Amino acid sequence: MELARVLSQYQFEKTLVFIAFAGEEQGLLGSTLYAQKAHKENQKIEAVLNNDIIGSDVSGSGRRENRRVNVFSEDPPDSLSRQLARYIRETGERYFPSMRVDPVFRADRFGRGGDHTPFNQEGFAAVRFSSPQENFANQHSLTDTFANTSPEYVARVAKVNAAAAASLAWAPRSPVISELVERNGQKVTTLLLTRGTTRYDAVLRWKHENPEPDLAGYAVLIRSTTAPFWEREIYAGNVTEYTLPDVSIDEVVFGVTAVDRDGNESLVSAYVQAPRQKRTIATY
Repeated sequence: MELARVLSQYQFEKTLVFIAFAGEEQGLLGSTLYAQKAHKENQKIEAVLNNDIIGSDVSGSGRRENRRVNVFSEDPPDSLSRQLARYIRETGERYFPSMRVDPVFRADRFGRGGDHTPFNQEGFAAVRFSSPQENFANQHSLTDTFANTSPEYVARVAKVNAAAAASLAWAPRSPVISELVERNGQKVTTLLLTRGTTRYDAVLRWKHENPEPDLAGYAVLIRSTTAPFWEREIYAGNVTEYTLPDVSIDEVVFGVTAVDRDGNESLVSAYVQAPRQKRTIATY
C-alpha cells in the first residue's frame, strides 16, 4: 500500500497495477482468472512482480537475514520471466545497493506455487519475490501474526520492487529481434542474427516500430552460454543494426535493449532459438 502511495505521485509512460489476489491457497483462483482473461483479451502485460512470503527475516531454525531477497523465475534460461529476474537484479542493486537480489533459476520453491504461476502459464513474464528465511511453523497457522513480521525487511523488499517497476514503467518497449519468413511454403520465425558477409562476424538487427519520443538508442548485451547474467553491454546508438567483428554467434548469447534519454532500459530481447520440435519417424 505504501509503495502504491509513493508511486502514485509520479507520471509513468506505462500503467502500474497493484493487485491482491483472492483464493491463492484454494488453487490460485484469483490470479488464474485474471491471467486467463488478460490472455483472452490480448492485454499487454510486460511484467508481473508477485510478492509472497516477504514478511519475515528470521527462519524457523533461527537464521536471520534482512539484506537479501530471492526472485524465482521459470525456465528456459532466456524465458521472458528469466529476463525479468535479471532486470530486477540489476535495477534493484543499482538503485538500492545495500540490498542483494538473488535470482533463483526455477519457477518456484520445490512442490509449491504462487500467483505468478498462472501468468507464466499464459505466456507472461512473471516472477516471485520471497524471503530466503522462511518460518514454516508460522505459515498458515495462528502464529502467523504481525508480531512475527519484520516491517524493516518488507520496506527493503518494497524498494527493490519500486526500482524495477518504476524503471520498466518509464522504459521504452523491448526491440523485436525476429521476423516471420516463408520457407518451403510455410511461415517460420527466424532470428535477426547472422554471420554477415564475412561469415565470421556477428551481425545483429532489430525492429522498433513507432519509437518513443524520448528514445536515445539501443545497447547490445553479451554473455557466455554458461553465464547466468549478462557480462558485457555495448551502447550501439540510435541504429537498428550492429556488427561485432570476428565474434562467433555460436559461442555466446546476444541481447538488445532499448534505452531512453534518462537511462531507463527495456527488458532485454535475447537472440535465442526456440526449442526444436520433436520429429515423428515412422518405422516398419
